[in-house]
Amino acid sequence: MVSALPRCRKCGRVTVTNDGRVGVRANGQSVGFAGLSTCGSVWSCPVCNSRIQAVRRLEVGVALASVQAMGGGAAFGAITIRHHAGQRLSGLLDGLSYGIARIARDKAVVALRERMGYLGRIQALEITTGSHGWHPHRHPLPIFDRAVNEDQLVDLHMAEFRAYRRGVEHRGFEAPSILANVLSPVDLTTGDTLGEYFAKSEYSISGVSFEAASSSTKKGRNGSRTPWQLLDSVRTTGDADDLDLWNEYERSTRGKRALTFSRGLRDRLGLGQEASDEQIAEAEEGDVYDTGFYVTDWSPVARNSALGAGLLNAVTPAGHWQDGRDFCRAHGITIEEL
Repeated sequence: MVSALPRCRKCGRVTVTNDGRVGVRANGQSVGFAGLSTCGSVWSCPVCNSRIQAVRRLEVGVALASVQAMGGGAAFGAITIRHHAGQRLSGLLDGLSYGIARIARDKAVVALRERMGYLGRIQALEITTGSHGWHPHRHPLPIFDRAVNEDQLVDLHMAEFRAYRRGVEHRGFEAPSILANVLSPVDLTTGDTLGEYFAKSEYSISGVSFEAASSSTKKGRNGSRTPWQLLDSVRTTGDADDLDLWNEYERSTRGKRALTFSRGLRDRLGLGQEASDEQIAEAEEGDVYDTGFYVTDWSPVARNSALGAGLLNAVTPAGHWQDGRDFCRAHGITIEEL
């Protein structure tokens, strides 16, 4: 395990039950383990990331459905910062965050938002790296209580960009390019496939919810790489430079949120109280009644994570318990029947 975070190194490898047993569960819709440590890191752990972002993706979809039901409007954009090789990721994240904070305090922006019925925004943070260094960027999803047109969004985008540019320049960064900072309307009436997502100037409900919360499945563009591609390179090649990049990425993202809602927006859209990343990751599949058997010695799986995946593939959500027992027997995994 290449993570520098102790909790992440334990995730899925250390049992948390008093007797050390791990339950194998299947409930017809999902399959998983109960009784294992989880780290809840959306940045450093591919397993926790996929669980957390699946919930966040659903939340974004529900939010947009609520906007549509109330006759509101939404837009989707990208906010970037100029970067080059050798710049520290932590500094770029600081400049990006400071510039965005300046947007909310700008009087022209506040006035435009008020006229447009602005309710708040959902915002996703993404990070890639390439020949020009780290590339952190945010995807804002502003929500309005009424439909908005392109002319209004152009005016809002220009005002927000001016405020953002002043902010990042104040932090000592080069002036960003407006060509790399965009804001486009979301079409709330269509359900276009994700494959068409970036081929259009407008964005559908399904597309936006996936784009805003699907970091573990993405790949970099134009030669850039996502952190998960960095991690895979370290795992498969042992590249020391990629390991250094991964360690810098872990340090710089620790404690940051991947997806955020403006204060009060969840209540306005009927989403209720938000579960933390850790709470989502800790939620176990099914309950005790969905347990088929227990693994009494987790050490073989802790040494070889592929065995855990293989066991779940054997059991499947349908609960093929005999296949699971046969898999355990074939790979020296000790089990206990109920």
